[in-house]
Amino acid sequence: MASDNHLVSVVNALEWYHTIDLGNGIVTPGHYDHRPYLCHYRLPDNLHGKRVIDIGTASGFFAFEFERRGASVLATDLPEWFEHDFGPNYQADKTVETGNVYLHQPFEVARQALDSKVTRKLINIYDLSPQTVGTFDLAFCGSVLLHLTDPIKALWKIASVTRDMAIIATAIDPQEPDRPIATLVGHQRGDTWWIPTRACLELMAVAAGFMGIAWVGEFRLDYRDGSPGTYHGVLHAYKTLQNWSADTRHRDEVICQYQGHATSRETQLKRQVEQLQATVDRIEHSRILRAAKLLQGFLARLSRGGG
Repeated sequence: MASDNHLVSVVNALEWYHTIDLGNGIVTPGHYDHRPYLCHYRLPDNLHGKRVIDIGTASGFFAFEFERRGASVLATDLPEWFEHDFGPNYQADKTVETGNVYLHQPFEVARQALDSKVTRKLINIYDLSPQTVGTFDLAFCGSVLLHLTDPIKALWKIASVTRDMAIIATAIDPQEPDRPIATLVGHQRGDTWWIPTRACLELMAVAAGFMGIAWVGEFRLDYRDGSPGTYHGVLHAYKTLQNWSADTRHRDEVICQYQGHATSRETQLKRQVEQLQATVDRIEHSRILRAAKLLQGFLARLSRGGG
């Protein structure tokens, strides 16, 4: 009991990115709780005998989840907080010291509490290579690309250390998903840079050298307290067409269920219909505006002709 009380005090003294169940009723108070969203990532159920790299591990939720599924895991993160791709408009809410504590200590506390064998390497994503970290059956990169000034270069680096498959999740623009475009938002805060459409993210993965792409999930990643978060997309990117074919065979049968809350294929279709209706409404609104302007011009010409 004393050790549990000590762990609770240590956990509560830290700022956590992830919500992690440490056992004995102790759960970290993360900014995000990814447990309800796990189904959207389509993580392999059985990873025994596989090597996995979790890129940008933060508090380590996904690294420990991969380990729970049997994998040997290397987790990576930046050596220093201010090595992020922060621009001149970034308004720091952390000092060098508090930023490094947030970046490193929660992972170590969770690893010890879980008696985890996950290893960690402090390295910038742009420095990943077979020489620096080795190669892996599965590479995972969640909610990192949006914070990078050069996401395509990062994907090149991810592809270079991936033997079979990479799982890439990032913020996406759900509007016009078939247009390969990205919105630049870096001028706003200087810590988030590019928001691609689905087609853009897929082509970025192709440009990085992946042979097959499977789009496996879309969802809004809300904060743990219920505040609305960013809309995310998830793709599986394959180094061989053989593995791509095997994975895509059943990808439309995903059912998301957590603590009695289900997100079925029907619910996903309902959301897509709602998005389509919103698009139609915008088109109809623009048509009405154009018709009104045409009518206004016609009446003006008629008035001038009558005068």
